[in-house]
Amino acid sequence: MSNIWDDAGAIPPVLDERKLEIYSRENPDIINAQEPGSGLTPLAKAILAGSVKTVKLLLDSGASPDTKMRDGRTPMYLAADASQNRARFIQLLLAKNPATFDDAGPDFVQNNTPLMAAVKRDDPDAVKLLVERGASKEKKNAAGKTPNDLVNESKPKSDEVKSALAIIPSKGVGGLMTYIKGWVLPVLAFFGLFRPLADIFDAAARAFFGIREDGPLPGEDVSEPSTPEEFKKNLENMVARSPRGGLERFFPPGDPYVQQVAEKAAELKNDPNNLLNSPAQIDALAKLALYQPVLYCGKSSHSTCVNETNIKSGTRVDDSGSMWNEDNGPGTNKGDRWQSQIELSRKITDITTRAVPNHRGCHLRFINRDTPDSNNLDGAAIRQIFNDYGRGTGWTPIGTMLRKHVLDQLVYKDLDSGALIKRPFLVMCITDGFPTQERAMEGTTPGPEDANQNQDADRFRKEVRKCGQLLESKDYKREVVRFSISRIGNITDWEDKAEADKFWDGLRSDDMIQDVLYMTEDILDEKFHAKKDQKELEIWLLTTLLAPMQSLLNY
Repeated sequence: MSNIWDDAGAIPPVLDERKLEIYSRENPDIINAQEPGSGLTPLAKAILAGSVKTVKLLLDSGASPDTKMRDGRTPMYLAADASQNRARFIQLLLAKNPATFDDAGPDFVQNNTPLMAAVKRDDPDAVKLLVERGASKEKKNAAGKTPNDLVNESKPKSDEVKSALAIIPSKGVGGLMTYIKGWVLPVLAFFGLFRPLADIFDAAARAFFGIREDGPLPGEDVSEPSTPEEFKKNLENMVARSPRGGLERFFPPGDPYVQQVAEKAAELKNDPNNLLNSPAQIDALAKLALYQPVLYCGKSSHSTCVNETNIKSGTRVDDSGSMWNEDNGPGTNKGDRWQSQIELSRKITDITTRAVPNHRGCHLRFINRDTPDSNNLDGAAIRQIFNDYGRGTGWTPIGTMLRKHVLDQLVYKDLDSGALIKRPFLVMCITDGFPTQERAMEGTTPGPEDANQNQDADRFRKEVRKCGQLLESKDYKREVVRFSISRIGNITDWEDKAEADKFWDGLRSDDMIQDVLYMTEDILDEKFHAKKDQKELEIWLLTTLLAPMQSLLNY
């Protein structure tokens, strides 16, 4: 059964006025309620999904711009730290006059304010909106730094960010109303063009603050594609508007793979086995097919999994012993995490390759077993390899083996030889715990081992960061390899939970990897088993798979 949180966070959007009315009728307070488990509100889920349409719907329907998440983040903080559409989200929230627009975030984000988050994201439009509203430029975060201190000179828009911070907040709402009364309304009156004032204010605000109209520009994307030509147009638009992803290097004009994906997508609308059959969902499957899926999974005494899609997508699977030795709490059995991972991996493979032509499939990698030839597998082959694997053993050196079993084999081999990388990668990690027995990175002096036998417990984070640096050194965009990390299983031991939270918070607080690492908030197997309806399950998984690619999408 669907719920408001999953619908609010769906990519592409699925929440509409009718469904929202049904949810509100069942529970009048649901629109601001925190989701059991993640602690996120529907508004937060929509912001994290990058959906302007859903955020606007929720705010216009009474969602509070001030209701915090369980972890202490405000909607404005999430908007300022979003992976895309930051300025538009901030604009929509400011229109509802939030009292918390300048509140500091929780400890795990260094008590940064939304303005600080926007500065760290190198987003002058978002900074400008917050400064104009009166956000403090003097507040300090946990490290004693002000927004000006956080400007990163190495980022491309640092000069624009500094200029935005230097603005004296004299415009604000007053300046905007002057702009409307003194320029917008007289021009409209002269030409006899009038619309409702709310629409005029909305359009004027975008012009006044230099914010782009939400949604695609006229003639850009086909909203409901159905023919190969229409799917191809949308794919080419995605490549053209996303230079940060570097897709133009892989899919130049006239690339035959784009045409093949478009043709396969057009066939899906009449495929009775395809439950993701709305035009927007098929369009999303086609865009996902630009990435090469690779499952990177684990089976040791703790766990990990990664998935890649046709960028090259890699899924790292956790084969740690905890996948077998731990249960998921009351009413579950030992080994349930491993079985959940098998079914999740099989389903992920099916969805990521549905619009992929020429029978290309997922690559499969494990933490504790080297499988360099497990490439282009379908769901049945994925399940068979898992079943043949046997009981999980070993530890969880998630970063050490990310380098050895995924990056060395799939990325660095081509970089080092001078060969072209054939597809971009999306690496999805699934972990049930935290790093153990991590080795120090090459060229560094091993430190003393900690209680979990780690020489460097931050190895995973450092490998993600280094991957981007190596790509840029070879004239690729760092976003050519995108990562996603998700959790599986409930940790019942409080000491293990503390270790897992420490690992998670370390990833979340590293500004250098935020553009290439997406962290899901859901416990994957919990969500997986809660979805009894197969279509709802597929919509949720599609959302999870598309989340790392938000900056490339246009929903």
